[in-house]
Amino acid sequence: MSIAFLLLGFVAASLLLNSNSNNFASSALSARAENESYWLLLHRKSNIEYLYKGVPGDESQSELIKTFNVKTGIPGERPTPLPHLLGREYFILIGKMKTPDNPETAPYFLTLDVPVTDQPPYGPADYPECPDGCNWELPGYFGLHGVGGDNSKLSKEDPGSSGCIRHSDEDITYLYNNLDPSLEEIRYYIIDN
Repeated sequence: MSIAFLLLGFVAASLLLNSNSNNFASSALSARAENESYWLLLHRKSNIEYLYKGVPGDESQSELIKTFNVKTGIPGERPTPLPHLLGREYFILIGKMKTPDNPETAPYFLTLDVPVTDQPPYGPADYPECPDGCNWELPGYFGLHGVGGDNSKLSKEDPGSSGCIRHSDEDITYLYNNLDPSLEEIRYYIIDN
């Protein structure tokens, strides 16, 4: 009789242990899933941008979704700002809007939380990258946008944007339709290579 109780106790303990480890495994998986989101990485000098889904900033724990050929700001004059020069690791995508009537950004604009001023040079104050001081010339926000049908704005001959990241209209449409900063934090990393 005591052997039967021991066996029954062992089976019950095993079931409880397996149940707890399954709960632990499932909570670890759901915690990882909660930490996964879309995020982007821009190689600024190469003008290549990557869209990932996974753990933000960790390529080894993320899936590459899409690669984009882009055009960034003009180095030394109106560059796309580097987060680390502003004491940050990344920027955050904070909004998106349709801009069909703006020839500079049509058809869409996705806004980054790069700090801007309302006076020239319209970019981050005290930004140290440009030897003679950066002059972004245009008021407004930094972000990702289209080229309004003018693909020459993405060519090697074009000097670059006023700090934003230009995309083909097809690519910015893809990003607009697939990213929603109101539903998740979407980080934007920039490295200077």
